[in-house]
Amino acid sequence: MKLLFLLRRTGMLGGALLAAVFLAALEGEAARLVSVKHAVRAREIEVFVRVEGSFEHRFYELRDPKRLVIDLTPVEAVTAPPDIRIGTSGVLAVRTGLHKTGTGRVVFDLAEPSPFYLINKKPDGIEVVFLIGRPAGAAEDRKARPTPPAQPEKPSPVPLRAEGEQPPQRRTTFLGLSAVNKSLSDERFQTIFGKQAETVLGFDVAQDILSGGSWVLAAAAEFHRLSLEGESTITAKATRVTVSPMEFGLRVFFRSGAFHPYFQGGLVSCSYEERSPLEDTLGRATGFGLQGGLYWGPASFPALKARAFVKWTRAVAVENGLEVNLGGLEIGAGLALAFSFF
Repeated sequence: MKLLFLLRRTGMLGGALLAAVFLAALEGEAARLVSVKHAVRAREIEVFVRVEGSFEHRFYELRDPKRLVIDLTPVEAVTAPPDIRIGTSGVLAVRTGLHKTGTGRVVFDLAEPSPFYLINKKPDGIEVVFLIGRPAGAAEDRKARPTPPAQPEKPSPVPLRAEGEQPPQRRTTFLGLSAVNKSLSDERFQTIFGKQAETVLGFDVAQDILSGGSWVLAAAAEFHRLSLEGESTITAKATRVTVSPMEFGLRVFFRSGAFHPYFQGGLVSCSYEERSPLEDTLGRATGFGLQGGLYWGPASFPALKARAFVKWTRAVAVENGLEVNLGGLEIGAGLALAFSFF
């Protein structure tokens, strides 16, 4: 009966987590600022900012020096080059970056007098056209937006950088809490405890250390604690075992809109403790683990991510000449908060 109740509780918990994840996904996915391309023509400069996913935009001007700023929301990743030099007809350069969580920013460095420009939103991005020499009638063929008033009192949203200097990269930290259903693969646990699966609470942290466009490499650490109770096959007395694995590994994320599939491999350090009438046993085993999973979350709250994963571990302990595998299969789901501390 206890095992049946445990299975029911596990099923209800898993269903609730999957429902929460599904509702989060329905709220929409954050966009990505993918690329910036420009073309210099006889009487205009065309710049196209390509964006994948749904987005909104607003624009304004800054002075000292003169700049045109376009903010895109919600944007969770920018893979466009940080600096694109144009250097003609009053348009000096285009700069891109994440201004803050959920906001991508495009800055046009302009010379004085600055050229007249037109901004058009397209299904896959933003088109900005600078008219060289402000030719008469050129604006009639396009839907122009009025030039916003200058805002001299506002500081520059993107710091000016020297030629060739790269912008600072913001690193993301994930703090996660998950419900983990773990199955111990060694047959001895089935013999003594009569079951091999238990739902426990797991904690994990991941820190970005390297990024390359559509992928991110992160250092990750995970921990949970599993306790099982049963009767010894030798003494028929109560026995209890506690297994506490901690994994340190490298996690590779692949960005695809609001979805972040990932793969991870790492080392497992597993402490164990067995309490029985015959003898109490303490020890530690080392091994390795592999896992694959997925992060995703609502565009309205980019800091919140839902996570689902499958993990396999192996860590063999040796006691009295016997080898016992303390690893097994884990299936989990939970939530994570994303922060950019530096």
